[in-house]
Amino acid sequence: MFFKSKYIIEFSKPKEEILDDIDKNLYKKFFDWNKRFAGKVSDNSFDVKFFQDKMSPYFEGKFVGKENKPESVELTVYSDAFSILGSIFEIMIFLGFAIAFFLQENYLWTIDMVIIYILIVLSHRFRINNAKDNFFEYLEKLDTFSKIVPVKK
Repeated sequence: MFFKSKYIIEFSKPKEEILDDIDKNLYKKFFDWNKRFAGKVSDNSFDVKFFQDKMSPYFEGKFVGKENKPESVELTVYSDAFSILGSIFEIMIFLGFAIAFFLQENYLWTIDMVIIYILIVLSHRFRINNAKDNFFEYLEKLDTFSKIVPVKK
């Protein structure tokens, strides 16, 4: 797991209802085109990612039992090794082109490659933040009284 961030989510609904709704939105067979997530749901946890976005981060949630407290989920958002390696490979290609153009004293193309490199890095960051926002929006639609609290390291 790379680029992990952790959150605590408190629900007012029971965990069975939350897990059942996530399970209903899982892509399980070929013709489930209108499903949102790919992954798995167990009795006490889930590990899903957005189905449509192949480079989506994973959302791993584990319900933790606390007395006199609502249902709480420890949510970890992380990217897997293949998406990180794909991003690094993509960046290395553009930096290689930038270095090659710089060595040929073609500075306009070098600047273009550096700008493309910056746009790639920003688009990856934007994609991850957008996926987190969409997942949190989905959880808030499940339970309008839920609270999402980031965990500080």
